[in-house]
Amino acid sequence: MSISDVNQNKVLNAKDLLLEVIKKPVEFKEDNNLIKALKSQGGLAKYERLEKNIAACSLNTLKSASETLLNRGFLELDELRINARNAIEGALIGSKANSRTRTGLKYKVSDLEAQCDSLQKSNFLLSSIVDELRGELKTQAFESNDTRLIKRYREMNKRLEAKLSYTLHSDL
Repeated sequence: MSISDVNQNKVLNAKDLLLEVIKKPVEFKEDNNLIKALKSQGGLAKYERLEKNIAACSLNTLKSASETLLNRGFLELDELRINARNAIEGALIGSKANSRTRTGLKYKVSDLEAQCDSLQKSNFLLSSIVDELRGELKTQAFESNDTRLIKRYREMNKRLEAKLSYTLHSDL
């Protein structure tokens, strides 16, 4: 097999491997050599896996072989590498963020930001509902002209205002 054939096999088989990693990252999360190779373009070029006919080569060789074989050239292979790396990192993180890694911290921050946004929306919605109910109670109390009901509304409204003020302006 010529060197050109070896390099072409490297590109095509590496592309197939990267697609497989993207589809089933859990199967590759223990492959430390692959994880290391996915961190950089040079790492991918040096990556070797004989059972998949993937031989090591230089980055320039990988780039030039990719340009001739792939529709979008080396850019396509590099995007697959990045997506595969992200897929494995996602599989490693799982549902819990590992605060010891940069990726884990990024995941945790984005998860906490999403939770905060959701809580703010819920809080706003609940405050709106309470305001509507207070308005309806006020209307009913004053339309009834019952002094006992009006007095009861004012007491309840005072308590609600205090509680709302506490929830909206405190550092819980």
